[in-house]
Formats: sequence, structure tokens, C-alpha cells
Amino acid sequence: MWDVLLDAAIDGAKIFPFIFLIYILMEIIEHAKSKENIERILSGPFAPTVAGVLGAVPECGFAVMCSKLYDKGLIKIGTLIAAFVSISDEGVIILLTDGAKVSDVILLIVIKIVYAVIAGTAINALLSKKDAVHVCPETDDCIECGEHHEKGFDKYFLHPLKHAVIILVYVVIINFALGAAIKYLIGEENIKELMDNSMALQPVIAPLVGLIPNCGSSIILSEAYLSGILSFSGLIAGLAANAGIGALILFRSKNTVKKAFMIIGLMYVLGAVLGYAVMGVAAIIG
Repeated sequence: MWDVLLDAAIDGAKIFPFIFLIYILMEIIEHAKSKENIERILSGPFAPTVAGVLGAVPECGFAVMCSKLYDKGLIKIGTLIAAFVSISDEGVIILLTDGAKVSDVILLIVIKIVYAVIAGTAINALLSKKDAVHVCPETDDCIECGEHHEKGFDKYFLHPLKHAVIILVYVVIINFALGAAIKYLIGEENIKELMDNSMALQPVIAPLVGLIPNCGSSIILSEAYLSGILSFSGLIAGLAANAGIGALILFRSKNTVKKAFMIIGLMYVLGAVLGYAVMGVAAIIG
């Protein structure tokens, strides 16, 4: 049990700098003089492209940053989806360090980026009228809690630090609970066995694993692929649906908890579709 708690604490430590930075950024945005320009940048047509490319960096902190930006209405849902689809959490690191072909890993990353950008751009276009970005130009209070701070040190350091610590505690507790459930209730080997016995259904089973908001899910998928249990189409389906700890943030806020279920469902569908598309192409080529 202590190893699960340690893993949860390490995961929290990894994302804490990103959480702290995003709260500082939110304060800067809220007190910026030209908020309309910021809105245009965050809601522009290239926002999903930027999110998709940056999401490919093997670090779950970016998913957390995007979740908070979406929570506060600073980016659109398509931009969030682009980041989530592109993110592979620790999966890419496991693949590269445990013997996967570099060409396969590069192909995985490229496919996920392209797919993420296309999906995110399409979703933003479809929901452009319902999902507008708003940087709250009418107030100088904190976006998160409405508090007002005059001093720069309080405004740009202590206040963001306070919010970041609250999120950190939340993430560690939930991540510990999920990690314990995977290890002691579900069992990693049981998950791998399920995928091994359902080769044709891997593109619909692997995204269910990927949706688990815990760093362990991407590790399970990557290890299953390296051991020959999971096909490339199953791997890419699972990792396309995986947003790591980022998904947890959506369920914490009352602003996004209802939409979180829609986003999770959309991530599952996108992962399954991509998996079967890759499976079909592989069948044609091979």
C-alpha cells in the first residue's frame, strides 16, 4: 500500500509545477489590459494545433493545465480534446526505455498529433457558437475564487500557491484511491489478460483502460504492447483516450463536472475509431 501512496505522491510532485504555473497565468490573464487579444489567441483556429503538438510531450502536467484553462472558460472544448488525444502520459517513456522500435513510437506520436488536431479543430467548428472563450473583462478578481489581492506578491505567488496546493492534495488522494483499486481490486494482470483474449475487440477495450485517470493506465497499455499482448491498433486506441490525471480536474469543478462525462465519452469514441482505423489500414497494407 505504501508503494501506491508513494506513486501517487510522485505523480502529484510531477504536476505541481504545472498547476502552480497555470494559476499564475490565470492571474496574469485576469489582470491583463488587453483581454480581448488574449481571447482571440486562446480561441483562434490554431489553438487545437498548438494543444495537439504540445500534448505530445510525454508529461501529464500539460493535461492538467488544459483542464484548468477549460474549467475557467479560457479554451474551447475542441482545444481540450486535442490536448487529451495527443497526450500519452508516461506511455511514450515506457516504450522508448523498454525496447520498442523508435520508428513505431514516432509513428504513434505523429498519428496521434494529426488525429488530435483534426478532431479538436472539427469539434471547435461544430460548437463555435455554444463554446465561446471568455476572459472575464469586467472584473479584476481571481478567476478561481473571486478574491481580490492588491499586492503583487500575494496576487502572483501566494494566491496561486494556495490554489495549487489544494489541487495537489485532491490529485494525490484520488490518484492513490485509483492506484489502490487497480493494484488490489482489479489487478494489472487481469486487465492485460482481458486485452490478450480479445484481440479483435482491443480498440474498444483498450480505451476503457486509457480512460482511467491515473498514470498507471498508460503504463499498463505500454507494457501490454511490449509483451505482445496488445496490438499497435489497441495501443494507439488506448493512449488516444488517455489524458492521465488531467481528467480528474474536470470532475473537481462544478463548472465542468457535467461536461466531464461528455468529454470522457467523446474520448472513448475517438480512441476506438482511431484504433479500428489503424487496424483497417494495417490489414490492407499487410
